Amino acid sequence: MARSSFTSTPAGLSRRRLLAGTGGIVAGAAVGALAGCGDAGGGDGGTGSGDGGVPEAGMRIPDSKVALPKDDVQFRLMDSNDTKAPFWEEFFTAYQEKHSNIECTYDGLPWNRIEEVAPLGIRNGTAHDVLQLPPTIPLTQAVAEGWVSPVDDLIPDFDAWKASFPEGTFVEGVQVFDDKLYSVPLASDRRYISALHYSTELMGDAGYDPQAKPLTWDDYRDAAKKITKNGRGRAYGLVLEIGQPPRLTGIVRYLAVSAGLAAVGDFDPKTGEYIYDADEIAGAIELLMALQSDGSIFPGSASLTAPESWPRVVRGNAGTVFAGPWVTVAWNTQEPDFEFGVAEVPMDGSNPKPQGYALTGTDGVVVFSKSKVKEVAGDVLSYVTSMAGQTAWGKIVGVGNPPILEGANKAIESGLSREATMCQKLAAGMVAAPNLLVGNPDIELVNRELKPLSPDFGQIIQSALVGKTPDVKEALRDLKDRAMRTRDQAIAAAVKKGAKVSTDDWAFPNWDPFKDYTSEDYQAR
Repeated sequence: MARSSFTSTPAGLSRRRLLAGTGGIVAGAAVGALAGCGDAGGGDGGTGSGDGGVPEAGMRIPDSKVALPKDDVQFRLMDSNDTKAPFWEEFFTAYQEKHSNIECTYDGLPWNRIEEVAPLGIRNGTAHDVLQLPPTIPLTQAVAEGWVSPVDDLIPDFDAWKASFPEGTFVEGVQVFDDKLYSVPLASDRRYISALHYSTELMGDAGYDPQAKPLTWDDYRDAAKKITKNGRGRAYGLVLEIGQPPRLTGIVRYLAVSAGLAAVGDFDPKTGEYIYDADEIAGAIELLMALQSDGSIFPGSASLTAPESWPRVVRGNAGTVFAGPWVTVAWNTQEPDFEFGVAEVPMDGSNPKPQGYALTGTDGVVVFSKSKVKEVAGDVLSYVTSMAGQTAWGKIVGVGNPPILEGANKAIESGLSREATMCQKLAAGMVAAPNLLVGNPDIELVNRELKPLSPDFGQIIQSALVGKTPDVKEALRDLKDRAMRTRDQAIAAAVKKGAKVSTDDWAFPNWDPFKDYTSEDYQAR
């Protein structure tokens, strides 16, 4: 008989290891958390600490509604680790107690390892039964190649299960292809991913309290200068992941929207045009460049990734960092004596816009088409996305990867820390953004034809910060021109292959940046 104890690989992160370290974020959690960079019967989901920490009682796994194997089998799941690891440890321990013939293995890996492991496993037919695909394997490709299976026939009571998700979660061209669902989101993407995380001691010594009064861009620059001056070479105003261009794009977008830019991602939904040349974008980059010229950015930031940046604040090397709620959870859990605050990004001007988010969720997982235990995969996904499973997820994982079921989010509110509550407050102020693929699924055919831009947005920001882009505005204008031409070429190529699409499909004239974009809005567009 298969052993009933939960198995986690050395690269995975156990709950005990998650709590063990006191010298900053341990590598397993840090590297997994968004390194490039995220679920009836709510009463039996287990209980937790409320800070995204350790559950106080085990989960109770309900009887399965599918016919599970009777023989000894192994079930393997791989994802990007971070704050999700304690949930899977708790869940698989309980699942194996319920089904002692099913040995469960969880591989929580950083994205660079997933980039290696997933393609190799797919080629060899040995991929995990359930896994997160790396960015280098688009779901469209995985579906077209037959690498993943739809879950329609794997999850019991599929239609009722699907209807339990928020409206707009499942979109043709995102997780759905030819009316079949291939990817299951386990968490909501309603996360304020570039919140200002700061040391209350260093920020207070500089004379600022972002909780009492939101910082302006000028305030933030002044605070960073004072933190740096007070630090006398030991502490700086900001640690910035200059070594990770995709993270820089997120920070600049958030700052630009806070300055009044009406945009979703890299587009102005009103016109469908790229916003790279917007004054707010240039202003946000110039703010970061000013912080650099002031000497307020932690030396060595040019070589740092996000996971390498976050611990610098805990260690007192920097006063602030822009980071998502997964860092809030990690600091609450691993650094209980470190006093920090969470606030919105500094604002410029009197008309900031809400940040947008995608209704389609995050932390999507797929079922490997050659899995020999697909029924186990369906049973696992059915529980994790039930109200009970999502409530357990929320209590253990916390606000870093919040449940996609809203009822589960409400169930965990009372147990959250002050900092996690602020993360929820920031998320509540976000609005559902229009989705290009909902407007026209054939845009996915255009996306397949798009050629990568070089230098891209993140690389231009990075170059500006290391002094290699003398004229930022000109570089941004050139980027917009190149992006528009590339899109036009991709549209033409897609149309030749039968796509019914035009540049008009990128425009949502009835979009209001202060309101959720609903199904009625798509119909009235």
